[in-house]
Amino acid sequence: MNTWLMQSTMRLPKEVAKLVEITNEDIDCIETILFPNGSTFNESHRTVIKNLETVDIKACPGSGKTTSLIAKLLILEKKLPLENNRGICVLTHTNVGVNEIKNRSSQQEGSKLFQYPNHISTIQVFVNKYLAIPSYKHFFLGNVYSIDVDTYLENFKKLFYKIPRGYRQNIERKFPLEDLLQKLVFEYEEDGIIYLGAKKLEDVYSETTPTFQYLKDLKKGLLEKGILSYRDAYVMAFKFIKEFPEIRDVISARFKFLFMDEMQDTSPIQMKLLNQVFDINKVIIQRIGDTNQAIFESPNEESSWKPDKRSLSLTESKRLSSAIAKCIDNVSVDPQRITGNEAIQNIEPTIIVLNDNNIEKVLPTFAELIIENNLLQKDRKVFKAIGRVGKIHKEGQITLPSYYPSFNKGNSKNIRVSYSSLQEYIDAINRIENPDVNEYRRLIINCLLHALRIEDIKKDNKWFSEKALLQTLAEKNEQIVINLNRLIAKWVVNAKNGQQIHDEIAGFITSKFVPYIKGSKQVTKDLRDFCAISKKSVDNENEIEEIEQINTFIHVASNGKDEVKINLDTVYNVKGETHTATLYLETFYKKYDLFYLMDYLKQNHTAPKGKEKINALCVTYVGLTRPTHLLCLAMRQETLDGNEEDLKKAGWNIVNIKDKKG
Repeated sequence: MNTWLMQSTMRLPKEVAKLVEITNEDIDCIETILFPNGSTFNESHRTVIKNLETVDIKACPGSGKTTSLIAKLLILEKKLPLENNRGICVLTHTNVGVNEIKNRSSQQEGSKLFQYPNHISTIQVFVNKYLAIPSYKHFFLGNVYSIDVDTYLENFKKLFYKIPRGYRQNIERKFPLEDLLQKLVFEYEEDGIIYLGAKKLEDVYSETTPTFQYLKDLKKGLLEKGILSYRDAYVMAFKFIKEFPEIRDVISARFKFLFMDEMQDTSPIQMKLLNQVFDINKVIIQRIGDTNQAIFESPNEESSWKPDKRSLSLTESKRLSSAIAKCIDNVSVDPQRITGNEAIQNIEPTIIVLNDNNIEKVLPTFAELIIENNLLQKDRKVFKAIGRVGKIHKEGQITLPSYYPSFNKGNSKNIRVSYSSLQEYIDAINRIENPDVNEYRRLIINCLLHALRIEDIKKDNKWFSEKALLQTLAEKNEQIVINLNRLIAKWVVNAKNGQQIHDEIAGFITSKFVPYIKGSKQVTKDLRDFCAISKKSVDNENEIEEIEQINTFIHVASNGKDEVKINLDTVYNVKGETHTATLYLETFYKKYDLFYLMDYLKQNHTAPKGKEKINALCVTYVGLTRPTHLLCLAMRQETLDGNEEDLKKAGWNIVNIKDKKG
């Protein structure tokens, strides 16, 4: 058996009989921690929190599902260790959910939730840690360098441009580079088989051609260097499970509970993998989510979650006003009879009617509605205008830039793990919003490992991992590790305080760190270039600031005093957010979305048929369920015509804006 499996199995102690139960008294106690303002869980929440059986939980937007999960986790934490010293596994899709659990659990002294045998992370981190990385070490006898999109794309392009020009141009005629990046993949469960789109590579290019060999070498070369895409991580995971099917028993013995949040975002391949890893007969599995919010930017992706008919439901929204809840419930795949929050001011959801002559007045009209309803006086002021399509349409159909020509879809605040220069690492550090210092430390350590890679410095013919680096330094002198940790801590504090840290880190890398590991003061030009402040690095930092400004519309009221800032974004980027007011902009994706869904807006719900309508409903539903106070739609006159009375009966107010003069 693989060493990793043996170690995992050996850590399981002898069985200790221990029943777990959550009582109302447990919940009362945890309420005082989670709700210092005196709020309480309702009966639906209590039913969900107390349930410790395998069950699906359907939760409407703003229902407090994550808070309920956190309450359950904090209560279970007090009851640790569980029987057999088994652990709790919590998986979600974004770091937002993970960080929320971290921040709440940190209120408990000596939190055990993030200690063995428990595990809380994104699904991707779980797959990487327990399957993909051990798999790579087993099959390639080396360390994974990276598992992320940006490093993979950067290195893919480098290798692609090394293909002789003639062959490269022939490939690009069939498969533009952006398509090739997505389509040249390993099949998940066919060992080593490369696909180009839906066909095997050998069925697109004959195995005897140089083109076949170039593309094969490119894809396998990245894998051999330890540069993996997220998809590659799943390929390695399936390969590992096939080689060691006993992994299922080991993981199912370790974890008593599996809680999966945002279940609607789980892809079919993720579901298949998790089903192979967790034995439902041995692990209590609770899946939590909202099928109405299953949205994916790629048209090829879809949700794999079909909640069990015996599922529990959370249908009371703390986010939505009663007026908004009434209007949006039927604009969904599966209406949940949502009840809104009666404590929130009821403002009639409003349709702003537009035509080609006044589309530029949509945002000012929305801003005036914000002012009229006194929303600028709220403590929390988040105003957003969102739409499904952020790109300019080639044939002039309406998309986000039609409403605001400066809109730039490139706005992204994602923090990567690998960058092409020291300055880009530092820029990433400066963009971190999460107070967890581990994110800062991780980026600095990755930067140091990157420097060793540039210098081609290895240990036992393998690239350094963080663990290997710290072990190597400790073997030389324990004080070196202590000093390095102090340096990193100092840089983190200075960065958080807005101080310049580039020159100090650059000097440390080129004059101390690399020479010490390398045993030579000579460093390559590539490393010096990596540490230099390049124009590209400065441009990247400026570009991020400019994009954030570009995507913000500022409206000054007629009184000359009130100023409304409205941020524009795609629906995909605001999923999970809560706004004070949201304007949903009608855009074109094969059809105009509000026209396509008019019956649902009029409260005439029918079970949607076909992938297109289901996707359109999910995207629109996510957009309409962001605001607490004011929901507006920007709707074309052609979409509205003939539907006015039915929309008014459904709870919509209709506002016309005047055409431009002259």
